[in-house]
Amino acid sequence: MTNIEAIIDPHLCSRIKEIGRLSTLPQVTWELMRLLSDETTTSEDLQKVVEQDPALSAKVISLGNSAYYGLRTPATTISRAIVIIGFKELEFLALGLGLADTFDLRKVPYGFDGEALWLHSLSVSWTAREVAAATRLVDSGEAMLAGLLHNLGQIMLVTNFTVQLQKLMNYVNEGHSFAEAEAFLGLWHEAVGYLLARSWGMPQYLQDVILYHHRPEIASGNRNIVSVINLAIELVGLTDFGLEHEKSRSERPGGPEVLPQVSRDEKDKILEKLKNTLPLMAPAWLQMMGPARKKAG
Repeated sequence: MTNIEAIIDPHLCSRIKEIGRLSTLPQVTWELMRLLSDETTTSEDLQKVVEQDPALSAKVISLGNSAYYGLRTPATTISRAIVIIGFKELEFLALGLGLADTFDLRKVPYGFDGEALWLHSLSVSWTAREVAAATRLVDSGEAMLAGLLHNLGQIMLVTNFTVQLQKLMNYVNEGHSFAEAEAFLGLWHEAVGYLLARSWGMPQYLQDVILYHHRPEIASGNRNIVSVINLAIELVGLTDFGLEHEKSRSERPGGPEVLPQVSRDEKDKILEKLKNTLPLMAPAWLQMMGPARKKAG
């Protein structure tokens, strides 16, 4: 895509420049990310950071006791929960909590399910790690972060541009597809997310994922990770955690060929794992959003 600013609503484009950077992520999140990228980090190091944040402490213990891990004896300490969860899952949890604290997806316009968008983002992040491991084309940590932020445009429309999103939902309710509504109103979430990511100085691979996650075949760079995220979206779409308004996008011709390194058998194995794992993780993920979640509709 070229001249991105020309294809979205001019008022929205000007407001994007006014939105602060993602620096509002809690300090504890950045500290955890720094430690988790250091091979010398121990569980004791992580415990010291987690203990600084009571809310995070409670959620780490809650996640450790989730149905996914199937413990017979509950984890009652942070150190025990960290051992159970594992470093990669803790990294995932830190990213998710940081996103939840920054963007309140409970506040959504009528007709849009913010809870579904939240679960979808985390599901794609989780799945991207599995695809990255299967292909060995990209770093699994980068794939997780890219999966979590691939729908940044939709997240920002929900949390910062609710008037525009309400117009979009009204157009959808008149019988148009979500993609048609985005085009008609100049609210392409890929372009919105890309402009935000560029404004915030995000790494180029994240900018490319956000802009091309539905069309990896036209990505101008970082095509491997864009394709990994695209496949993750496709696989999540075959579970209960796909977004209804995005399902038609995955039916475009030529989609499966963008990542030929993954065989049909490997895809089926990942999909089976997702169908068994995501429902168990969803309750813990919803806890990240905080109490009193608001459902649209």
